[in-house]
Amino acid sequence: MAVLKPLVLAYLASTCVAASPQQVPFNLEGNGRNLDPNSFKYVARRNGPQIFNALHSSMRQFGSSLKHNGMSFFPAKVPVKTQLYHGTHTKERVTGMEWLAFEIEHAEMFARSRGGGPPGKRPGGPGGHPGGRPGEEPGEKPERPENPGRGSPGDPGAGRPPMDGQGAGYLHTYQTNRDLLNLLYIDGMSAGKTSMGTLDTTDFVLRNITNETAPWGDYQRAQDLCALGREWGVEGFIRMEAGFEIILCNFTDGLDFISAHQRPDNEKPEGFNNLDHFEYVRGLAARYQGITAGRVEIDYSSMVSAFFYPLNLTNPDQNKTELPRLVSADASGITRFKEDIRSSLSQSKARDHRSIDWQGVVDMLVTRYSDRLQFLASNFSTQKDMLSDINVLLNVYIDYNKTDIEAAKESCAAHYLRPIVPVSTQDWLIQEAVLTVSTEICNNLFEVRSILIEAEENGPGDVDAAKLVVKELISKLDWSTWLECGKCAYNEVCFVAIWPWGSLEDHEHPNCLKPDLITQRHGYWNMDR
Repeated sequence: MAVLKPLVLAYLASTCVAASPQQVPFNLEGNGRNLDPNSFKYVARRNGPQIFNALHSSMRQFGSSLKHNGMSFFPAKVPVKTQLYHGTHTKERVTGMEWLAFEIEHAEMFARSRGGGPPGKRPGGPGGHPGGRPGEEPGEKPERPENPGRGSPGDPGAGRPPMDGQGAGYLHTYQTNRDLLNLLYIDGMSAGKTSMGTLDTTDFVLRNITNETAPWGDYQRAQDLCALGREWGVEGFIRMEAGFEIILCNFTDGLDFISAHQRPDNEKPEGFNNLDHFEYVRGLAARYQGITAGRVEIDYSSMVSAFFYPLNLTNPDQNKTELPRLVSADASGITRFKEDIRSSLSQSKARDHRSIDWQGVVDMLVTRYSDRLQFLASNFSTQKDMLSDINVLLNVYIDYNKTDIEAAKESCAAHYLRPIVPVSTQDWLIQEAVLTVSTEICNNLFEVRSILIEAEENGPGDVDAAKLVVKELISKLDWSTWLECGKCAYNEVCFVAIWPWGSLEDHEHPNCLKPDLITQRHGYWNMDR
């Protein structure tokens, strides 16, 4: 890492001239490998896989459902001419704070009559009464679903309100008439109303709540966020549950009202739909790897993450130790975290939201290595297969005119980072995290290469030892790609636990399911708490 030292010093010198302390929230002290354990770069290296995975899963339904306890914030914008949707009980346009969905199916679930909606008054999702919560008055604690996975939107056969006259529901379509520049994306499943950690960054960091509370009362949560937004210059908050949504603090600023279409009567043929739950999930699955069309632009260079700080992220639930929590983080650390989020928003505006595409960088690493690592670790790869794949992956870094394996390892680790020119302090921390991950990959693959070449030169070797190295690497990296279903049949969808639906099995082993099985999946989200 010594080669980075002049660059780091040059960057720090430039920021001292060009930016105020409020615009440079992080400290890049220490450029050697032996750092103070509390330094940001040390923590970024220690949490390298977590930062890497947060970048990979940002604005992606699948990875954000698996890593549902998000720990990161990103300034974001929605471009002009973007269409967004809202389900409600009235045809009149919204004038205050409300929820917007990016997908039609998401909003359709709340295009129902006031006080009606899906049975159980499901807490969550755009549309419905104030805050998009069917039957929930402002500040009121909504009912919890009687049966998670059943009293939820789109449950086939569930009793629905009449859809005629004044009891009708409406699907609104809005379109942005300018860039919505001042949005804050809260990653993970930050709209999931659970006590499992999905709300930690919202409640503990943004809302200053100091003890665990019930997850309900999302209208009050939205009001609190918009009050903070007025103070910080934020006009809305992007979150995810069963679909991505925006809490937009003022519908009269930045939106054109395109239409309000009354929904059909469920008792008539045009209103018949016994696949609504299944088709909702199909719509979600189509966005597992991103919402597409550039509808949200993330400023990765202004990312602020709990993984940047020496915070205690221990999960008190011994069954979910792999999912971080903020319940044990110290108050001063949380305060610093929040201050830096505000600073990053100012930083993003000052740069006109220009950003390095860090998700693109990690995508290049994931797409190069993900399937090949699985193949190397599998039971059906032979010693010859493994050596062939290793050569494909590593020979590009080796000059066989004068073989220098240590130099090849460094070249391998730095390969996808060479084009990067950091524009922010966070970029340096992200670079450390990504370099940590790529170094881990390259060092392990060169170790496998050594085992295989020795086996080829000296007779049959211990292929299992080589496979074990790869399996341990896969465990450390913990990429969401290794839980993907693959292509499902046309009468199936890839189903992962997404609040408020899903079982433990769906979280640990997402699978292709048919319509009749999806409605039976529940139990993961501890809805009785």
